[in-house]
Amino acid sequence: MTPYYYQDSRVTIHHGDCRDVLPFLEGGLAIISDPPYGIALRNGDVDGHRSTRSFGIVGDETDAVGRWLIGWVNGRHTLILFSSPWSPWPGDWRNLVVWDKGGAVGGRGDPATCLKRSWELIQVNNRWPLLNGRQESVWRCRITPVDTSQHIAAKPVSVLSRLLQAFVLPHEIVVDPFMGSGSTLVAAKLLGHRAIGIEIEERYCEIAAERCRQEVLELGA
Repeated sequence: MTPYYYQDSRVTIHHGDCRDVLPFLEGGLAIISDPPYGIALRNGDVDGHRSTRSFGIVGDETDAVGRWLIGWVNGRHTLILFSSPWSPWPGDWRNLVVWDKGGAVGGRGDPATCLKRSWELIQVNNRWPLLNGRQESVWRCRITPVDTSQHIAAKPVSVLSRLLQAFVLPHEIVVDPFMGSGSTLVAAKLLGHRAIGIEIEERYCEIAAERCRQEVLELGA
């Protein structure tokens, strides 16, 4: 197992490949992540994504590592994955959430003939009853270019917090195997969860560690 890159009272960050780290983790885990979709997304492909620090996603030429993750979990842990609606993750999923991101971001396709892709799919295999009662499955959590300023595929803390509150028990350890800039860890820390992030690119480990060091209430941002 790789040595930790950063650690505080709630959060641990590992710099490495999740396939080398996950087998060493123990206890009740809640995996929540945004694996590479296999679409080779690059900066400028999506309207509003003008990241100055991210020009592509390592491994996004294939979805193989995401499929590996699903096989590794194999029903043993809560699993929540963001996915492309045009190529969802395989298998049976207990819940599907449509995340309406708003019109500030979204793109792809021919602008003259294709509607703006301003939503994503979130696939959930929750192991416990719903924690906040039965909600609608379309969630409106607006995202702006500021949210993706440090990582082209960053997710806002607001949508991750809502996922944690709906599907993850307090005793479960939140794990993001494709941590990126660390939004999952920030949301988990704000809600009092223990959290582990794994990221193959060291520059994002640095960004995530700095975000976790800051005592800033980002939840309402």
